[in-house]
Amino acid sequence: MQIFIHCLQKLSDDIALKDYIKMSSKWADIKEINKFNSQIAKAQKEGEFASHKAYEEAYKPCINGYCIGLDERGVMLDSFEFAKLLKDKPQISFFIGGAYGLGDNLRAKMDKLVSLSRLTLAHKIAKLVLYEQIFRALCINANHPYHK
Repeated sequence: MQIFIHCLQKLSDDIALKDYIKMSSKWADIKEINKFNSQIAKAQKEGEFASHKAYEEAYKPCINGYCIGLDERGVMLDSFEFAKLLKDKPQISFFIGGAYGLGDNLRAKMDKLVSLSRLTLAHKIAKLVLYEQIFRALCINANHPYHK
């Protein structure tokens, strides 16, 4: 199984996430792809419309496999429901929105929209929660006792 985490983070030095990637490697190959660039930085200064357009441009080539957008308006799942979402899918791509979230066009291209919380989360926190839940889901699907 391949899992891609697509994000738009200015700075990326998340040592704790490397532990989850390593622990998950028994069941999945997890790759993080940071698409933040100068166009996104410029667009974010121009506002929501420009930002959503820039996010879509950056993410368009990455829309492969089963695509899950992380969005505050998405469905909230418990860990077992999240595990079912990942089960039997050879390639999963997660998309984390930028400062203005995911735009309507990008949300429409997702197979599923999931909310990690109704709260707005910083990229670093959202990624930590996501990586932990991916590891937990992989453990649930492998009948490993971590999830208890």
